[in-house]
Amino acid sequence: MRVVITGLAIILIILSGALALRYNQQATYALEELNNERYQRITAEENLQRSALEINSLKAEIQRAQTKNENNEQALTRIKAINDDLKQRLDKAAEIQVSLDQRISELQKLASPL
Repeated sequence: MRVVITGLAIILIILSGALALRYNQQATYALEELNNERYQRITAEENLQRSALEINSLKAEIQRAQTKNENNEQALTRIKAINDDLKQRLDKAAEIQVSLDQRISELQKLASPL
């Protein structure tokens, strides 16, 4: 009976050791999976933060480009106004030139019979 109890105790110890080893392996695997998931989450959060910074940077760049574009449009409007003014002055000068040419020719006609 003692041999049977000792045999059962040895078998029970071996089974307990095997089960402990198996559960230890499963726990190690689960811990590795947990660490892997944590690493992936941390990496994803870092990428998200980097993306948010890039988005903010691009928004600022867009704002600068829009401001520059508005400034260019204002300058273009001013230049067009100046061009229109110069065109009006040129037209007026041409009219004055024609008027003066007519006056000169009238005066020459008046002066030539004398």
